[in-house]
Amino acid sequence: MNYRAVITTLLVIAGMQTTAAFAQCTPDTSSETARGNVYLDSNTNGLKDAGEAGVAGVRVSNGCAVVLTSADGGYQIGIEATDILFISKPAGYALALDENNLPQFFYRHYPDGTPSQIAGTAVEWLFPVIQATGGLPDSIDFALYPDDHANQRFTAHGFADTQARYELSEDMLREDLVNPLIGNPYGVKFGITVGDVVFDNLEIYDRHKRMMGLMDIPQWNLPGNHDINYESPNAAFANETYKMHYGPTYYSFDEGAVHFVALNNVEYAGIGADSRAGDYRGFISDRQLAWLANDLSSVPADKLLMIATHIPLLAIADDGVTEPATGPGTDNFGALLKLLAPFENIYGIAGHDTSNSWKVEINHSHGWTGKPWIAHTLAEVRGNGWTTGPADLRGVRDAMMQDGNPNGFYVLKFAGVAVVPEFIPLPSGPDARQRLRITLDPLLEAQSANSIHRGSLHPDTKLIVNLFDGGVRDSVWLSLNGGAKQAMTYRVRTDPFVERSYQALLGSDAAFGSPTRSAHIWEYRLPNDLPAGIHRVEVSTEDEFGQTQRGAFSFEIIAN
Repeated sequence: MNYRAVITTLLVIAGMQTTAAFAQCTPDTSSETARGNVYLDSNTNGLKDAGEAGVAGVRVSNGCAVVLTSADGGYQIGIEATDILFISKPAGYALALDENNLPQFFYRHYPDGTPSQIAGTAVEWLFPVIQATGGLPDSIDFALYPDDHANQRFTAHGFADTQARYELSEDMLREDLVNPLIGNPYGVKFGITVGDVVFDNLEIYDRHKRMMGLMDIPQWNLPGNHDINYESPNAAFANETYKMHYGPTYYSFDEGAVHFVALNNVEYAGIGADSRAGDYRGFISDRQLAWLANDLSSVPADKLLMIATHIPLLAIADDGVTEPATGPGTDNFGALLKLLAPFENIYGIAGHDTSNSWKVEINHSHGWTGKPWIAHTLAEVRGNGWTTGPADLRGVRDAMMQDGNPNGFYVLKFAGVAVVPEFIPLPSGPDARQRLRITLDPLLEAQSANSIHRGSLHPDTKLIVNLFDGGVRDSVWLSLNGGAKQAMTYRVRTDPFVERSYQALLGSDAAFGSPTRSAHIWEYRLPNDLPAGIHRVEVSTEDEFGQTQRGAFSFEIIAN
């Protein structure tokens, strides 16, 4: 196969500049040829034994070029030192898992290990990096197993930013996320963490892997800006410790009618005259775009593409109605869109933003001419941080995000090419198991310090609903005192509950970040002439995916 011609053709069709991209797939003079087989490991011993059948049509990649296995499962592909060879798991098959339930789909080709001299710069790695793998094996084989539970309908966990920095933070992660998911109570096929697996302390990977493995499901990962080896002088070697633990920083796999694509869109600036440790941007490298063009060339256009990144594809919380969200987006998002053009069914998930969760509809206003799709910035597992918010009786911090969303995770429900994301709040905090919060703005004028939602009504008081992980295409209704349902008004604003909590905790060890505008707030102005007595509020919601929620609230007006 002529990889250069394939990439050039695909990128020209997409309207992209080809020179930088296809040059990345041109082997240099030191490249070798990797050979091997993708096979059905019938006796599950991890070795290709005589008589074990090969699997045809499986994608094998060196991180840029992609080849398909032949009828007997064989392949060959160019490989260079510090490449990682990987396969794209086909639908209907399962991969071998290691002791931590991490999929075994790759081979690191590091004959001399991670270099200590990069582009003329000596590097002293702070955390363990990849050790020498020696010469290229005669055959690099990948085992597959029949998936007895393969189905067009399945579920998966979506985790954004587990991000523990200290041992105590990892304790909180275990208590809040891992313990409730031991034994796979939601019956999911796998979990995927969209970056910031840890928080700068890469020493904690070993413990983190063991803990996440307790969920008894395969765990896929991709790196975030807090998974970087900051000693690296460039982006190419910015994730050496991550690669040692998890393998390639971008890859794909198939499940049901879904093609999952994990991309590393954190481009580290390195350390140099014009940059400092920690500088990065949201950017998909030319090499990744070239790989993606090759990868997608054999994916049927009627599949659902599930694009996972760490940094959001677009950093805007409310479809452009008001101001952009905080934090970066992906600078070359347009280049990605051109490669996705043949596909009509797409969904994107990302993390990174510790203050907001939101969903942007990608449509003609972004240069997209196909069917609109959602780029979803997930609410984070670590919320605003494992060191923020009051601790509960377990010692776990509340970690509410600055837009009022509790920390949590997702059950992603797939049915053919449709996906529905269900947000699940984590056990800590006052909103455990609740999917929305109801409050007043302003609060009633209390006549005593010992009262809660009891007092006199201010003029023009609003009832506020924060529909967790909601958005502009959702609907929220209210019934007051058993009356008819009335539509509430969507508004991008700060959550008054967050405003009050922020002020109450300011200066304490439980303080969290200042309130940010939320993309999931609804308002209803209460009548100024509500009589004294107890008033009942019932809220019902329906999101853009058809999921419904219910909430209730009461307050007591005391005559002045």
